[in-house]
Amino acid sequence: TTRLDSTPFHMAVNFTFGDAGAYDNYEPFMHCSSLEETRKVVKDVGSTEVWVTMVVHEYFHGFQFQHKNYLQYFADSIATFQKGKLKSLYSENTWFKEKVDRENELLLQALATDDQDEVRKLISTFFEERKKRRAETFRKFDLDIEAYEKTYETLEGTARYVEQKLYEKFSQKRPDTKLQKSDSSYHAYDFFKEHELEKEEWLYLTAKSGVYFYATGFNMTRVLDKLGVPYKERLFKQRDLSLEDVLRTI
Repeated sequence: TTRLDSTPFHMAVNFTFGDAGAYDNYEPFMHCSSLEETRKVVKDVGSTEVWVTMVVHEYFHGFQFQHKNYLQYFADSIATFQKGKLKSLYSENTWFKEKVDRENELLLQALATDDQDEVRKLISTFFEERKKRRAETFRKFDLDIEAYEKTYETLEGTARYVEQKLYEKFSQKRPDTKLQKSDSSYHAYDFFKEHELEKEEWLYLTAKSGVYFYATGFNMTRVLDKLGVPYKERLFKQRDLSLEDVLRTI
């Protein structure tokens, strides 16, 4: 069959704003390449199950944007900003990277202690460091990144959270005998049998995450879970509420 475009690999949720004739006008639309096409680009996707975790990550983005008020907020306030700018700030500015890595380390330290007072001290320091970094970013680049960082941290951090929870589920799942017979790429969840979060550093380390706000957002969800803070019932329903906003309330 003929390809619809020249892009070798799709794994994203996209939409447009303001074009009434567009199929994705204010309607999130998933673009997900097949396993066969995906593994040509992402070499370590070796089974149907691993591919599924990527698809579910994108499916969750669809869920996020099914909340119309949240979608409208994104369209009004965030959509014109290219999130690649945040990635570039991290990859091209050593001082920015070091400060982000330090913030993430504070989150990891909060996850490592059971002392509630210590957790709150660490989170307070996290916000102090974050405020300084954003102020320095504004001074150097005349760019206020707060709203964009908070939004993408929430979008990608929660999607990564769902993805990681699927890793946990798959590690305990029994093989599907029908799939074993019908799908040669289905490997009976073998990839996940030895799954331990600590070994999957791409999930929680900013330097290994691909894009830093996936990791910081993911770690925020873990801190909120650890503290028993009810955030899942509120995110995306309350227009511009972010993980950072919830974390400030502890």
